[in-house]
Amino acid sequence: MSNELADRVAFPLLTEREMTELEQIGSAREFADGESLFESGQKDYSFFAILSGDVVILDKSGGQARELLTHKANAFTGDEAMLTGRPANVAAVARGDCRTIEITACRIRKMLGEIPTLSDKLLTAFQARRQMLEDSGFLGIRLIGSSGSKETMRLREFFYKNKVVHTLFEAESDEGKQLLSEFDATDSDTPILACGENVVRKPSLAKVAECLGISRKIPDEVYDVIIVGAGPSGLAAAVYGASEGLRTLVVDRVGPGGQAGQSSRIENYMGFPSGISGTDLANQGYLQALKFGAEFTAPVSVLSMSRDESGNHVLKFCTGQSVRTKSVLIATGASYRRLPLPECEQYEGIGIYYSATSVEARVCQDSTAIVVGGGNSAGQAAMFLSQHSKQVRVLLRGSDLRKSMSSYLATRIENTSNIEVVHHVEISGLSGDASLETVEIRNNQTNQQERVECGAAFIFVGAKPHTEWLPDSVALDDRGFVLTGPTIRDHEKWPSTTPPCELETSTPGVFASGDVRSGTTKRCAFAVGDGALAITCVHQFLSREAELAEV
Repeated sequence: MSNELADRVAFPLLTEREMTELEQIGSAREFADGESLFESGQKDYSFFAILSGDVVILDKSGGQARELLTHKANAFTGDEAMLTGRPANVAAVARGDCRTIEITACRIRKMLGEIPTLSDKLLTAFQARRQMLEDSGFLGIRLIGSSGSKETMRLREFFYKNKVVHTLFEAESDEGKQLLSEFDATDSDTPILACGENVVRKPSLAKVAECLGISRKIPDEVYDVIIVGAGPSGLAAAVYGASEGLRTLVVDRVGPGGQAGQSSRIENYMGFPSGISGTDLANQGYLQALKFGAEFTAPVSVLSMSRDESGNHVLKFCTGQSVRTKSVLIATGASYRRLPLPECEQYEGIGIYYSATSVEARVCQDSTAIVVGGGNSAGQAAMFLSQHSKQVRVLLRGSDLRKSMSSYLATRIENTSNIEVVHHVEISGLSGDASLETVEIRNNQTNQQERVECGAAFIFVGAKPHTEWLPDSVALDDRGFVLTGPTIRDHEKWPSTTPPCELETSTPGVFASGDVRSGTTKRCAFAVGDGALAITCVHQFLSREAELAEV
């Protein structure tokens, strides 16, 4: 895209009709020369359409103000943060006397719903602006730490999944040492977050989420549906549920994306012929659900689920809060299993990884990366890592790369010069001091051992469903996946004579979709369809309950 075209997409001018429509739902506000419209880091800041005068946008992420651009008459301020409820990434100040139309934060989503033609223009511009900001040298949150630190990598994963712009400064680098000196800190204080002038040492994930506006207190109200899990299935359900008027809450342990969000590139999802990263796909669904009024909070895990006297489901969160809902959708997905080695846990986050994104790829730059597994996720990881590592070795326990992997992906791997596929092998040992340094590989036919110097191994084997929080009333199959629909119609735990909905579990009003559901095809498109179908089941349940209440 040319710079001129990119500017037209990111900074379109509002028509006179659109300005008139905004005047009807907003209020006039004037600013004197040098007066601030909003500051970077400010929460719940307003949207401004400019009637006259100039508004200068400033980047203060590096500690000093840097002018990014100037908005003139018929332009408008804002980016994705206005939808997500997060603090402003930039600051805005009037240059000369300035007249504006102000739309307060609490009215922004309503504005998008009331003026659909304007909604499309704003959403497109907001997303384009975020990308341009990231490409402009914007530092975002400065993170000082070591890429070999579990705590640092945990924060980076959280930022990546939640689309939080940040820059890592290695504590041992010259820049890192300079920042530590500025903050009067040492290596033992890391990881350190610096957001503008605000500096926090060794922050908890919950505190970071609260500061960034990702995690907020949930209102003490009864929801129509709470969706547990924000992978493709949960996000699709959020879009359909919220757009159809259901009071919808989505909670996740990390952030939007699920297992698909760990994928560097998805090429077989309909509508994206050139492919799309898992995190971009998740972010599109996330913004779409927000547009329709869905509520999100993370990082939140559910500890338990029960019923109250009125028949509502009560979910107890790790935050200590309990939230009531008429129905529940289990969309917690499944994660890859650990290797059956005692030292595996020791190196998780410092050499052993279960996703391959730009965060993890940094660890194995110009060295050997090992990928364990033969599914599409493993294949996508191998292709991505081949662009960053000197060599990638894909380890298979069997002999057929195409057994679980799409043919196009297997062919691409076979044709990539720095990827080697090794058959009939498995990892038998891990070693290293502060982080992973060496991997032992055993041939399961000859028992021959090979020792490989390797700083990162990416594991994509097995699938463990996240169902540990569910009560006994929810029936599971012998592998721990949730049974639904016809499979529980005659199950001893199904309490009703009325047949269950296709995605209903053995607990009426509780549904399951996506990878966590027994017997599903582990594909992104299937999970999205499952999420949409789940909302149909929720509607059927709520209608049935309403009819019974009238009897």
